[in-house]
Amino acid sequence: MFKKLKKNWYAEDFSYFIRNFGVFTLIFSAMTLIILQVMHSSLYTSVDEKLLSLSNNPQDIIQLAVNRATEDVKDLGSGSVASASDKKPNVSSNTEVILLDSNLNQLVTGNRFLGLDRITFNKKDLNHIRQLHVVNSYGQDEIYRVVLTEMNIDSVSTNIKYAAILINTSQLEQISQNHEQLIVVVMASFWILSILASLYLARVSVKPLLESMQKQKSFVENASHELRTPLAVLQNRLETLFRKPEATIMESSESIASSLEEVRNMKFLTTNLLNLARRDDGIKPEFGEVKPDFFNTTFTNYEMIASENNRVFRFQNRVHRTIITDKLLLKQLMTILFDNAVKYTEEEGDIYFEISTKERSLYLTVADNGIGISAADKKKIFDRFYRVDKARTRQKGGFGLGLSLAKQIVDALKGSISVKDNKPNGTIFEVKIAITTPSRRKNK
Repeated sequence: MFKKLKKNWYAEDFSYFIRNFGVFTLIFSAMTLIILQVMHSSLYTSVDEKLLSLSNNPQDIIQLAVNRATEDVKDLGSGSVASASDKKPNVSSNTEVILLDSNLNQLVTGNRFLGLDRITFNKKDLNHIRQLHVVNSYGQDEIYRVVLTEMNIDSVSTNIKYAAILINTSQLEQISQNHEQLIVVVMASFWILSILASLYLARVSVKPLLESMQKQKSFVENASHELRTPLAVLQNRLETLFRKPEATIMESSESIASSLEEVRNMKFLTTNLLNLARRDDGIKPEFGEVKPDFFNTTFTNYEMIASENNRVFRFQNRVHRTIITDKLLLKQLMTILFDNAVKYTEEEGDIYFEISTKERSLYLTVADNGIGISAADKKKIFDRFYRVDKARTRQKGGFGLGLSLAKQIVDALKGSISVKDNKPNGTIFEVKIAITTPSRRKNK
């Protein structure tokens, strides 16, 4: 069974399963042993207490022996047993007494059906509780708890020197065995269920690990693929230049320009890869004051970039108070959203950027009238290296990293980001992040 499971699972799954199953096995085994030990140790507690209590009352012992005798009492000597107390001892019906002389010979044999007349005693057993197995007249094995006590009493015959007190525990043993079997069955059932629990816990435990390994594998594959393309272009262009050593710069301008473009792409890619690696270690925002003029300056720069790319850029700054957030992360987030809008908007296209505050939240809205994003792509655009149109974005320098970074930044700033259609064409990104104000921060 285990070999089959190991064959069908990953090694990580099987190791986690064995570990969990081993822990469950140890727990249930220990619980079973402890419960059985406690039951066994407490089984005879009340019985032994009765034996010890009765052994301290010689008069009750004599009276019980006489009452249980099935034939005349013999060899008791000059004293009269009848002189013993007439009160009935407080004992159960499964209690028997055997009177013995100084040589440990039985004086009162009791019920011969029980087979007690065949029991022999030793002075070594004096005042020690022990367990006996006695076969009755029908061949049935009876279990007794027995204590041998010395009779120090002057009111009865001096022939009685010892007494053996016996309590039948056969029914108690049977009940205990039934309970023990039930406990074992229950624990075995839970142990079997622990196999399923171990399977589930193994899968749950290893799932994040496998997902992380898969993401790392995908990250390396995609990064290698993205780097391979510009390197191939560079190699091709440089080989072309090498084959024409006498060519002038003007004649080689196309190859040089193409090589420079690919170098820029590689620089951009490696920068984003480095940022992603840093972000994976966890983003720790460094909060500081951000004044409203910050957004005006940023938008002015965006307006120049949009103009250089033949895009129409419109913005609206509705922030009229100083806020507390991470300025660098906010700037990076705004740049990613703006850069994304430029990439996916055709020439003469329109880009609108609005920023506003409401209570303790900062709202960013970036709209364009570009190619738009399908419903299926909306679910994946924040994944690493995912691009809506790989052919077009590759030409435009997109690597599917920007929006992934944006999502991580938004999460670090305790916010949310969503995307929707801009009717009739284009896309709208909406961001909400948590902020505070200097005055409120000081009052805390």
